[in-house]
Order: sequence, then C-alpha cells, then structure tokens
Amino acid sequence: MLHSQSAESDLRSRKCGKQVNNNNKQGGDDDTSSWLDEVAQTTRQPYTELITEPTHNTQLTEMSAATTVKSTPHRSNPGEGSTKELESEVDDDDMWRNELQQKDLLLPEAEPKQQESSKKYSNVADIVIRIMIVLAFFKLETMNAFKREIHVEELWLYKNPIRPDIVKSGDLLFLVIAVPFGLTSLIYAFTKDRRDFRAASWAWTLAVCMNSIPTSLLKITVGRPRPDFFYRCFPDGVMVLNETASALGSALLDFNCTGKPSIINEGRKSFPSGHSSFAFASFGFVTYYIGAKLHAFDARGRGQTWRICISVLPLIVAALVAVSRTCDYHHHWQDVTVGGLIGIFCGYFSYRQYYPSIFSNNAGKPYVRWPKHKRSETDSIEDEVPNSEVCSSLLSKQTSKWF
Repeated sequence: MLHSQSAESDLRSRKCGKQVNNNNKQGGDDDTSSWLDEVAQTTRQPYTELITEPTHNTQLTEMSAATTVKSTPHRSNPGEGSTKELESEVDDDDMWRNELQQKDLLLPEAEPKQQESSKKYSNVADIVIRIMIVLAFFKLETMNAFKREIHVEELWLYKNPIRPDIVKSGDLLFLVIAVPFGLTSLIYAFTKDRRDFRAASWAWTLAVCMNSIPTSLLKITVGRPRPDFFYRCFPDGVMVLNETASALGSALLDFNCTGKPSIINEGRKSFPSGHSSFAFASFGFVTYYIGAKLHAFDARGRGQTWRICISVLPLIVAALVAVSRTCDYHHHWQDVTVGGLIGIFCGYFSYRQYYPSIFSNNAGKPYVRWPKHKRSETDSIEDEVPNSEVCSSLLSKQTSKWF
C-alpha cells in the first residue's frame, strides 16, 4: 500500500510539473519560466514528503493538498501580478494597523471579565467600609468621655439652664440623609445620567461617614463640658463636691454628680459640635453639587447672582443648625466653629474624590473610574489629538458608563 501511494504521488507531481512547463512555454519569458519552476518545486516538495511518510492520518494529506492549491498562484501577466500583489500587501498592512489602532482605542470600552470582577470587588469594599464606619460611630457614641477638671473661675461657663434641642438629633439625621439623596434622585429623573447619580451617591455617603469618626473621637478624647453641664450633674441645683488645691494654687472642683450617668457622660461631649459637623458635611456637599451643576463658581456662571444664591442656600441652612446649638446651651461657640470646619472639609474632600474642582470648566461632570493604565491611555489620546472627531466620539461612548 505504501509503494502504491508513493507511485501515485510521483505521477501527480509529474503531471503538475508538465502543466507548469506548458505554461512556461506559452509565456515565452525566461524569468517567468524560472519563477514557475521554483514554484512547482516548492509545491511538490512538501506534498511528496507528506505522502511518502509512513502514516495513516488522512488529515495531513488534506492539509498539504490545501497548501499546494493556495501556494500556486495563477497569473496571466507576471508584471501586472507582481504590482497587484505589492499593492495588496500594502493595503493589508494598512488595514492591520488601523485595526490595531481601533483596538487600542476601544480597549477601555470592551472591558474584560477580570476588570469587571475587580470593579465589583471594589464596590463591595466601599460599601463594607461605610458600614464599618457607621458601626464604629455608634460604638464611639456609647463610650465614656474624658473627665476634665473644672476650675472655680470657669464654673460660670457651665451653669446655663437645661433646654430642649431646637434641632433634634433624629430630625437632623433624617435631613442629612434625605436632602442629598432626594436632590440627586431629582436630577437623575431629569437627566437620566446613571453615572452621575452613582458618583453623587458615593460622594455624599462618604462625606457623612468620614465626618462621623473625627467628630466622635474628639468628643470622647477632649471631654469638654457642655454649657449646661452643672445642671446635668446636679439636677436639683445643689452642688456636692470636694474642693482640692492644685500645684498652681488654683482651686479645682471635684464634682460628686447626683444625676443620671448617661446624661452626665453626654454632658462631657461638647467639643466639637456633632450637629454642626454633620450639617456642614451633608449640606456642604449639596452646595458643591448644585454650584457645579449651575456653574456658579467657574467662568461660565460668574456675574449671575441667582446661581450663587441657589448654591449657597444649603450652607445657610447648615449655619442656622450650628447657631441653634448655642441658643439651646448645648455647645460653646468654639465647638460650633470647629465642627463646621470639620464638616466643610469632609464634604469637599469627598466631593473631590468623584468630581473635578468646582472652579474648573468641567465642574459637575463626574470622573471616569478607569484603572490607572487605561486612564493614562485615554489622557494621552486626548492630548495628542484634541480636535479629532473620532477620538471625541469614542471617549464620549467610554464615559457614558460609570462602571
């Protein structure tokens, strides 16, 4: 069987060789005849080698036959064929280069599964961190504050009457959550911009959570008495104490409080004001968000008073909440001032994690959460071709999704 296969392969190769020689005669050109002879030799060699090998695999013979058919071109005119072949090779190179460039541009949009999973893990981590911060805040609220000594000459600062909260803690907590959530939901209902809604949700939740930890830590470590601490310690107004002398000669008051321990402990958490910090953190974010959407702080909105008035209105509400804490004698003015500064800083810092500066021309447009190497590629594309319509359309498609 092997000898018969080899004989048939020799006959086929000879026939192919004769046909090629006939074509060479018709062409009448020595160069083309030599070229065709070389083609015939290259086509016969792999075919005969595969046939003469002692194997029973028919797939190899079919593959070799396919290669011989593809490798023997038919040309009517050698000169025209060579020029056409060169032009086709150049077109193929250009085509491959264009495809590679398009793939490079579309890489951020065609996200792999690994990148999608990493983003999901990142979102889960952000949610878990916020939950842990809230749990830590409630734990800190139940801890005992530092017991700071009170001098005789400063007792008047803490003998103000006990009054109810003008802004209750529950009402403030509702406003701190409901106002930014309601505003972002309202804007999403008009714009249908899901990426902006998600960025705003991440920002204001981070602002509220990040503000809670420094506020609570300062309360329990400083331990400054509230303005109504005396009547928290002695509800009946009768002071019971042990007077001792310090090393400097000034008298210190060692109170033997007769009130409830929880109320007394809460009376030592005056600095800083929690109402002020939470109000400025939440409403401060609302100010940055509205001001950026209205372009109240950049060049496009300058000189238009109504934009500034609408933007600053939430800060006025936060300031009224802070001032109310001094009117009901629950905080000193220093407590309110420092609490407001903490809230403003946390609100703006959280806002800048997801949005550009409120003074920039791109204010109000959230950042795109690409990885670092993907962001560098898109930034380099924008720098190199700033006026290209193709790049702008591709980038607009890429930035249409938040995740």
